Amino acid sequence: MRIRKSRIAVLTATAALVAGAAAAGVGTAATAQADPHLAPVGIVSADGEEQAAVLAEMHVSGHVDIAGYRYYQGTIAGRPVVDVASGEKDESAELATWLLDTTFHPRATLFSGTAGAQNAAINVGDVTLAGYVVDKSDIHYQAGGDQTAYTGIEIHNTGGSDIAGAVVSGYGDKYPTPADAAHYTESTDKSWVYVAAFAGSRQLVTTGEHTALGRTTLADATGDTKATGTVANKIVVGTIGDADVWTEPLNVIEAQNMLYQTDAEENEGTGFAYANAQAGVPWTLVRGISDTPWYPNAYDPTEASQHAASVVANLVAHLPAAVSRTPVTMADLSPLANARKAGYLIANDAYFTTSPVTKVGYTGPTGAPTTLTGPALAALESEYTFGAVHLK
Repeated sequence: MRIRKSRIAVLTATAALVAGAAAAGVGTAATAQADPHLAPVGIVSADGEEQAAVLAEMHVSGHVDIAGYRYYQGTIAGRPVVDVASGEKDESAELATWLLDTTFHPRATLFSGTAGAQNAAINVGDVTLAGYVVDKSDIHYQAGGDQTAYTGIEIHNTGGSDIAGAVVSGYGDKYPTPADAAHYTESTDKSWVYVAAFAGSRQLVTTGEHTALGRTTLADATGDTKATGTVANKIVVGTIGDADVWTEPLNVIEAQNMLYQTDAEENEGTGFAYANAQAGVPWTLVRGISDTPWYPNAYDPTEASQHAASVVANLVAHLPAAVSRTPVTMADLSPLANARKAGYLIANDAYFTTSPVTKVGYTGPTGAPTTLTGPALAALESEYTFGAVHLK
């Protein structure tokens, strides 16, 4: 959490510098917008295919390069937008979003991209809108056989930040100053807030969920090339789980989802939400579903990217000049959302079981693949017992 706190301070200084550089003519100056008095909508994507679907919806008039990111300026449906590809992972998405928010001052910022389903009712071709974002890397595995949510993400709640609707799990420490460092003692500072879940904008999700998506072939939705027919695509307002550890086996997904009731999984959402919350910009993630562990052979990132971009385009076309900061509540989630069905978003704890590691594959010093099983593996596993410690 302290790394994130330090990064925001650095980014504040960086944003001030690059904003001045942009004003001085870095990159290509954008041509006149349809309405020069209308603040743009920011759009972030992780990879090239996701961004291509957005750019196909845009009329691009120019770009500005900031800190290695290229921000395309233009319009969708005659309304100004700024689009950037952030790269994958939280840190890059957080930086790209923070620079967008503090340089271009959008009236809302959207993430257009893909995700994997974490809900049996959500299929390839569907779209999940983020009512909430949770960081599943915060899972704390306890010695008692249960998993709990860790403290959350520490954010400095300043006058310009916005964490309305967030699930607050605690508060941070008051930090020392040069004057009291020699006799510093810990105390609570409620301006440093631990956030277990960020809440998106109600206006954004309620506007976006009315987009028409069409249908997906059953072959695409199931990964079965012999399947015939189609399935209607839908939009679900739910919870996005940001996971640095990807999960595919359903028993692992079940264990994690009993703690965090998520509907889709990706790996940029927390950084994106964090930057927007710190900057005070309304936001939501628009995630087209590219795959589902209930049909392991199903995978279509192209359609997922295009469906997400369609929802983004519809949002841009219908958003008012001022976007409400009113956050999503549990009641705003779709009836299909796992948190609505379960009656909770984050559990206090969830118990689980694991079995011993039965096989390990690794590459040896010569580059040859090696498999570790049997007594050799058991000898390594013997360390992980309470009796393995020998005190002298």
